[in-house]
Amino acid sequence: MGKVKNNKKKQQRVNATGVPTNAEIEEAENLQRVPVETILPLIQKLSSPDANERAWAAAGASNLLMHDAATRRLMLSKNLIGALIERLTDSVHEVVVEALGALRNLTVVGGEEVISEMYNKNVLTPVTALIPPLGVMIDSMLTAPAASAQEQEKRKTVWDWAENIISVIWAMCENSEKSLKVVNKLNMIPFLMSFMSNVDKLPPKVIVAAAQCLYTLTDDNPDCRVVFVKNPDYINPLMNILSLNVNAEEELLIKTLACGIVINLRSIISSKASENDFSEIHSAVLPVLSGALNYDLQKASTDAAAAAQVVNLQKKDVDLSKPNQPATDEEHALALIETRLQTLQLSLELIANICTESVEGVDHEDEEEWKDEDDDEMETHDDEDEDAMNEPESEKKDDGLDENTMREMEQLAAASSETPLDLSGHTIINILVNTIFPALIHLGTPTPLSFPEQTVPTPSTVAPLITTQLATTHLRAIEALNNFLLTMADSVPGKWWYKHRKADADQCWTWLFQQAGAVAGNGVQVGAEEKGQEMRGAVLDAIVGCLWTLARGLDAEVPLADFHIPALMGAYTSTTSDSMRVKSIGCLGVIAKRQGAIETNKAVGEFLMNLLKNNPSTEACVEALNAMYDIYADKDFDYDLPVYVQGNFNQELRGMIKMVKFMVRNIDRRKSRDLRNRADEAAMNLVEFVKYKENERR
Repeated sequence: MGKVKNNKKKQQRVNATGVPTNAEIEEAENLQRVPVETILPLIQKLSSPDANERAWAAAGASNLLMHDAATRRLMLSKNLIGALIERLTDSVHEVVVEALGALRNLTVVGGEEVISEMYNKNVLTPVTALIPPLGVMIDSMLTAPAASAQEQEKRKTVWDWAENIISVIWAMCENSEKSLKVVNKLNMIPFLMSFMSNVDKLPPKVIVAAAQCLYTLTDDNPDCRVVFVKNPDYINPLMNILSLNVNAEEELLIKTLACGIVINLRSIISSKASENDFSEIHSAVLPVLSGALNYDLQKASTDAAAAAQVVNLQKKDVDLSKPNQPATDEEHALALIETRLQTLQLSLELIANICTESVEGVDHEDEEEWKDEDDDEMETHDDEDEDAMNEPESEKKDDGLDENTMREMEQLAAASSETPLDLSGHTIINILVNTIFPALIHLGTPTPLSFPEQTVPTPSTVAPLITTQLATTHLRAIEALNNFLLTMADSVPGKWWYKHRKADADQCWTWLFQQAGAVAGNGVQVGAEEKGQEMRGAVLDAIVGCLWTLARGLDAEVPLADFHIPALMGAYTSTTSDSMRVKSIGCLGVIAKRQGAIETNKAVGEFLMNLLKNNPSTEACVEALNAMYDIYADKDFDYDLPVYVQGNFNQELRGMIKMVKFMVRNIDRRKSRDLRNRADEAAMNLVEFVKYKENERR
């Protein structure tokens, strides 16, 4: 069953992760390359004896790096990184600030190769060497007026200086494990926490950078957690941030990042961590995260399109004589929308992961009852197979909605044996059901700007960066919805939400099909999308996963329309993605178990049998076999005789045994251990199932 657990280090939470989006690449390719005659003198002036020329060259390089990919590649081929790193030790403060800004821009658009080159050229040493004088400067600013005109001039750039230092370190850690190990040894946490402890005195943009860096450093990083264990007073500023009243978009992002840091550190913050009880943590962060979801995407789309049209008309050729131009009102508006979308994505990611923990370790499949214990066919395996099948599962956490929350719900369930179970008053369940669920529906609904038009080649939208952020927001919302649905099915007693909020569940089913149609548009081949349409495919895949989860939660009693079964079959046949194939099969398998719907069962059963006879992928074959075992597990099901027996399914399955065994033997256990184990089990069960069905009616 497809729960979604986000890998935070690889997701584009914000643009400083170093991975350019398709929209950015396309926009850059459409720009005219800056002439070589302009670039070479600029790079040469980075070594000029004149400090003004060095500062001007660094600022110009910073500007050009953001212009287009071809210009960037040319500049990098001239050892720009080495030249900029050298300027970090310049005797003139302005030169250092401009060089640092250029390196920060490189981490934004350069990608992993550039990050790797920066690491190999030891960028972290001169960058971290700038921290002590920065700390002295900030302390003096917070305690006394400038002592000289020179110091006053330096103070004008101190916040850009601080933001760029932290952003470079953050981007290096986000994209390079080697950099993370180096930073772990630099005792960065006290420096970063000094910003989090002074949120009322410092500019939000610097706090955002510090919070982003802390979020990355605290993510599954034992070396970092040790620092917080030794300094428990660091937790107080983080918890205080959660209770701040904020209005600005950057301030909301700070609160959301603080939630992420607290969640990362929950095992050392919670007073009942040893009992897997994180209720106090979840109670603290969920109101903040759910509040961050309150945003009108449709209006943001309209506003972004209008602002982008103005910005696009204002675009002019690069003017190196004016490397640092102030942002226009429209550019500022676009930046605010992008920041808000990034906050949404982070909030959705954290909510999805909270829900994921609540279902981790839960077995979604019922024990098969038809296995014949006396039959020893396929019981003899080589030692490697036997050892692998008997191996314990890899480590599993079961943090639950936390064990305390689960105990509370179980107590409510026990107390309600004589009265209907009502969990609507439970704090965490109430937030999930009444605030987060409706917000996920809203945020999962596409806007006119969410995807490019479906023509070939794919055109750019009026605001490609916003389009990418909108599509990513929809994907995060659908992923969070899937995990919400799993939590309600597997962690809440008696499937309370599905029974007492069935109208919501039914509406969600209908809504998912509506969104699938809107996203698919003229048609999308998931896994082989046209360039620029990849996000349509990703969202469609996630939607089908939600349908599967929802069908299981509703015990197949979904509001089925005539086109739903053909649509799910079409989702299988039209994709090259094994993920979407498996989800389509899984959803169909659940729906086919409905009683009183023999024709529906027959349609699905014949579809699965034809699928198995036509050399499906291993993943699809395993899922289809498991679906057959589940659907036709009992002769008393009203469809078993007219469909399975009279359709001669058992004889056809018997004829597939050799094919399935051959498929299993061709899976390399060293490369695909989990798949091999699941395929082994499916093959063994096929033999047992065929024999069981042969004897069932005797």
